[in-house]
Amino acid sequence: MGFISNISLYLLSKKESPKVVKQFFSWNELKNVLIIANDNQLSDVVDFLNTCSKQSIKTKVIVIYNGKPETAPKPHFEHTIINKKGFYFFQLVKQEAINEFLNQKNDLLINLSDEENLQALSISKLIPSSCKISRFQNPIFDITIDKTNTISEYLKQVVVYLNMIKTK
Repeated sequence: MGFISNISLYLLSKKESPKVVKQFFSWNELKNVLIIANDNQLSDVVDFLNTCSKQSIKTKVIVIYNGKPETAPKPHFEHTIINKKGFYFFQLVKQEAINEFLNQKNDLLINLSDEENLQALSISKLIPSSCKISRFQNPIFDITIDKTNTISEYLKQVVVYLNMIKTK
């Protein structure tokens, strides 16, 4: 990691998300899922969103988009696009970009980005969720599932792991 990344990580370590009771959920207990994805991952999340819909699980996707606003993707599912204006110079998300999520109750937050994506990491840290899953290890995540070849395969693994959790 470079100098700027180290500064960003330090600044992020000083920020706190709203407190929430941490807990694990089995797949059948989920009610609200929030996914953080890059704009090039949107086609890979569709099957997962359809699976959630069949189980009456509400989903929302935060799309990180660094292009021009007029060329932003327009997926046919519930989403919020945070473009480069939603982040500070050090890639930390601005409060106003995530205000709508700060009071929502999320059972599960899934970060689909890589470890180097400080934008997604800052969003993951600052949005409250009972359980957080990522593709890399970091203290803010409760569950880490190793990367697979594709995002769609990864999301299938998330469902498999959540089905293995017994909460009763």
